Formats: sequence, structure tokens, C-alpha cells
Amino acid sequence: MVISMRLIDYLRLKPYGDSLLTPAAAAWIGSARVLVFLMASIEGFVWGAVGLSMVPSETAWLGPPVGLFLFALMFAVIWILDASLVMSEKPSLGAQPANKGLAGTGRRVRWLTGLLVRVAIVAISLYVTAPFVEKLIRADDIATWHQAQVEHYFDQRARGLAAQVEARAAQQGAGYDARIQDLERQISVLQQTIEGEREGREQLTAEYRPELQVLTRDLAEARERVGNEVLGRDGRPEGFGPEAQKWTDRADRLAEALAEKRAELSERLVPVEARIKDQQERLDRLNDALADLRSQQQDLLVRVAKEVEAEQPPAAAPTLTFAARSKALNALRESPAEQGVPHFETVEGFAQAALGILFFALIALKLFEPPAVQAYYSDSIQDEYPKYLHGGLADIPGFDQYDDPARRLTPGEFARLWRQWQRDPDAMVAEHRAEIEAQRRLARMNADQAYEDELLNRRRENIDAQLALELRERESKFAARERELEMRLEKLRVRLGDEAELERERDRLQLAHDHEQRAAAMAEAEREQREQQLQALERELEHLRAELHAQHERQLDLARQLAETERAISASKQSIQFLEAEVGNKEPRLHRLRDDLASLEQERTATRALGRFGRLGRRAARLQTAIRRIERSLAPNQRALIDQRGQLSVLEFGNQQLERALEDSRATELTLRHRCDSQRAALDALLLSTPATSQATR
Repeated sequence: MVISMRLIDYLRLKPYGDSLLTPAAAAWIGSARVLVFLMASIEGFVWGAVGLSMVPSETAWLGPPVGLFLFALMFAVIWILDASLVMSEKPSLGAQPANKGLAGTGRRVRWLTGLLVRVAIVAISLYVTAPFVEKLIRADDIATWHQAQVEHYFDQRARGLAAQVEARAAQQGAGYDARIQDLERQISVLQQTIEGEREGREQLTAEYRPELQVLTRDLAEARERVGNEVLGRDGRPEGFGPEAQKWTDRADRLAEALAEKRAELSERLVPVEARIKDQQERLDRLNDALADLRSQQQDLLVRVAKEVEAEQPPAAAPTLTFAARSKALNALRESPAEQGVPHFETVEGFAQAALGILFFALIALKLFEPPAVQAYYSDSIQDEYPKYLHGGLADIPGFDQYDDPARRLTPGEFARLWRQWQRDPDAMVAEHRAEIEAQRRLARMNADQAYEDELLNRRRENIDAQLALELRERESKFAARERELEMRLEKLRVRLGDEAELERERDRLQLAHDHEQRAAAMAEAEREQREQQLQALERELEHLRAELHAQHERQLDLARQLAETERAISASKQSIQFLEAEVGNKEPRLHRLRDDLASLEQERTATRALGRFGRLGRRAARLQTAIRRIERSLAPNQRALIDQRGQLSVLEFGNQQLERALEDSRATELTLRHRCDSQRAALDALLLSTPATSQATR
């Protein structure tokens, strides 16, 4: 039978479609397809990138077509080779039939030759493709090396330019240094004076700080004690009593004393702050003058630099060509940083290992393919399987159940039986005969067992019928005996009824009269008791409702206070976040500028370029100016941040006290609600309950 193969089946590595395709074979083919696609993609991508990089810059428009062509070419070649290896029928290494010995040996030789050719292609790919892969992987390193070469060229050019600029600027701007040094000396003296004033302010603040802390702590403790007294914590009676009034007065006195101390401290700090402000304004004016002078000096340097730069020839930096990339890769390999590194820990070794793993993984996958895959890619089995489905192999033992879907052979069973038939037909016939004989014996045993089961069922049915008959006879005898006893009892009941009827009627009337009297007395007592219970429950319920209303009002007051405190805390946190953001935005730049200045000073010391008109000197002056400007802008924000954090601590402590009081109030309210519900349930139960005397009467 001729089997046509579509292109899509070839690309999917399924030349026979779904014929004899088991789940295991489908999974193996999917794995092989992934490996083939990865290998073909890597080869195509690498060669496409190489083709793209080999196009001259003058004809850059040819780069994409050349790259795509090489990608498609190598992708198709690798796909065809690997697909042929995957879809090839691996010869069996076992014993072959006598009539196929030479043919089987020839197939094994051809298959092993093709495998060796594929290994040779893999070796060539590892030798040629791996360096290109390394060049692609280390594209950033190559670009960095080339950038370093370009920077070295421009740095040499800039050093020559800076030397000329420094020499010419030293001639034209000799008077700026003296004026700048005089201003810096005045600024240094004024900064020391300001630091002295600030230390005096800190000493004055430290003088009042212990007393303020003690008053603040006592005030917090007094307010906490007031809350404990009002809420009845630690076994105290709940309510605003004399003890709570005493602690409230103490808290008010402490608050007044704290306010007086703070006012006194503020009054003593006013002249100090005024002096600091005046000196700071003077310092700002001097800094502005220094900045203007340095700006004039910088303008002079810029003008001189432009004049000198205009006299220089145009720059000619090295370009990154294909040859430059190769030189850069060799330079990186020979660099001291990569000397002594094991081969497979380098980029080239890693690329070779990755490519080798992918390439040899497919070969290993083919060598250890499961039997279902061998059957799928076997031409002889694929040719015979359609014959089996149409009954063409019904005369062979084991292949005669093709028309029964329940007993039809699976692809794996068909492949196993067909190989067994090809290997030793006589043994398979003998085995089939033995299997038929075993099936006959098993059928005979099953028939005997079924006959015995049928006899046992019939005996059981006869026994059940006898037991049912005996049960019906016994029931009829019991029914006749019960009817005879009923007739005797009826005659005895008629004879005794006339004499005792009158006496029983008299006793019944007397008992009914006594029972009505007792029921009336018990109903009256029970009604009075229910009225008293109802009144007590209503009074208790009204009392609980009043307490619940008062507790609710207190919760509203606490909630309002808590909301105001939380709004104040939120506003304080927003202010802190805003100040921290401003400080955080400026501090990294300040640290970066300081680090740059320190490294620049080290570079100046190392190169002995200590002049102010050189490139490093001008850069150091700009960094110092920027640092002082950021420090001046940071000082007010830092002071405001400290004040806001102190205010936030006080607000958070008050917020905690209010939250604790609100939780206690909610717990009290919950208890009162439970008590109200219990009283209401008891009242409803009492109203809906039926008096015991009424039940007894009924």
C-alpha cells in the first residue's frame, strides 16, 4: 500500500501521519521536534548574524537580505539533516532471520555511517559556530572594549586640549584666585561663627530638655490615670468620680507648666535665632558673590576652551568593523582578567558546551528511542498495519481479530507480534496452538463452574419456598387463637360492666370538682408571679437601655476625637513624607557629589594637577559650589523634619490612648447589648409561655 506524505507531515516529523502513533511515540516525536528546531534556529541565527555583520557599511541595505538568506539556508540544511536522522529506521542489533542477514547488516552499516557523518557535522559546527556564538554573546564586551579605545583616543586628545587651555587661562585669569581665596576665608570664619551660635542654641535647648521630658511624661501618665479612673480599669469603680477629678486637675496643671516652659524656652531662643539668621543671610551673600566670581572665572575658561578647540583638527575616532570585532575578541581573551580560566568556564567553552549538549542530545534521543517509535518509523510495519486493519493478515495466528474493536491489536501489540512473526514463524504458530488449547481448557472449566452455580441456586430456591409455607401455616394458627381469646374477653366484659358503672361515675364527678378548685387557686398565684416577673424584667431592660445610650454617646465623642487625631497624624505623616522625599532627593546627589569630589582630589593628587585653571581644578570648583548649594537648601528641611517627627510622636501616643478607650467602650457596649438581648429574650419567653395551670386544665 502506498502512503503519501505531505510537507506538513515532514516538518512535524510524522511521515506516516497518525498511523501506529501511540501517546509515547507522539511525546518522543514532540521532544525531538523541539531539539531539531532549537539546533536549526541556533545555526541559522548565528550564520544570519555573521552575514549581517560582514556586509560593508557602504551597502548597509544589503545586511537584512543577506542575513535572512543565510538564516533560511542554514536552518533548512540543519533541519533536513536532523529530520532525516530522527525519521530513519534504526536497525535492530539482535539476531536477524537467515534470509535477511546480509540485508540487515547492510542497513546497520549505512545507519552507523550516517550517524558518524552527523557527528562530524557536529564537530565542524562546534569548531566554527562556537566562536561566532561567543562573538554574539560578548557583543557588549566587544562594544565596551571598542568604546574604551574610542575614549582613550578622545582622552588623549582632551588632555592635550586641557594643557593648552590651562596654559592660556593661567595667563589671562591670574587675578581671580586671590579674590576667591579672600571670599573663602571670610565664608569659613562666618561658618565657624554660625556653628558657635548653633552650639549655644543646642546647649540652651539641652538645659530645658530634661524638665520638658519629665513634664511630658507626667502629663501622659496623668491622662492615662484619668482614662483608667473613668473606664474603671484595674478594679476601680467606673465613672468620673473624685479621684478622676483630682487627676484631671493634675493633668491641667502639668499641661500649663509644660506650656510655660516651652514659652520660656522659645523666648530665650528668639535672640539666638535672630543672630543665626543674620549671619546666615550674610553667609548667603558671600556665597553668592563667590559663585558669581567663579562663574566669571568659568566663563573665561569656557571662552579660552572654545578658542583652543577651534584651533584643533577634526577628531578621527576608530570605527567598529568586522576585523575590529575579531581583534577585540582576541584582546579580551588575552587580557589578564581571563588568563588561567578553564576553557569550559569561558564564553567560548560555554558556547561549545551548550551546542554540544543540544547536538548530542538528539543523537542520544535517537539511540534510546522507545519501541513505539521504532515501530512508527519502520517501513515494513507501516506497510503491513493497513493490511491487518482490512483483514489481509487474518490467516496468520494472532491477527484474526481485526474486525472486533474490543479485541483488535493496539499499535504496540501489532508491532511486537509482527516482529515475532518475522523472527520465528514456527515458534509463533506453536505458541498460538498452546494458547488456543489453554483457552479451551479454561472455557470447559468455566462451563462446569456455571453448571454447579445453577444447581446451587435451584436448591436455595426450594428451601426458601418451604420456609415461606411453614411461616404462613404458623400465622394462621396464631390468628385463630387470638380470635378465640377476644370472644372470651367480650363475654366477661358484659357480665361485669353493669354493676361497676354507677360507682365509677360517682367517683369521677367528685374528682372533677376538686380538680377545678385547685386549678383556679394555682392560676391566680401563677398570674401574680408572672406580673411581678414582667415588671422586674421591664425595669432592668430600661436601665440597660439607658446605659447603652450613654455608652453610645461616649463612643461617638471618642470616635470624633480619634478622627481628629488621625487627621492630624495623617497631615503630619504627609509633611514628613514630603520633607523626607525632598531630603532623600537631595542627599543621594550630595553623597554622589562628595564621592566625585573625593575621587577627583585623589586624581588631582596622583596627576599633580593642583592648579585651579586646569580641567580637574575647574571640575573640583564646580563640585564644591554644588555641594554648598545643596547643603544650604537641606538645612531648613532637616530642621522641619525633626519638629514634625516630635509632633507625630505626641499625636501617636494620644491616638493610642483614644483607641484603647474606644475599644474598652465597645467592649462595654457589647456586654450591655448581650445583657439587653438576654433580658429581651427572657421577657419574650415569659410573655409567650403558656401558664402551667392552663396546660394542666387542658
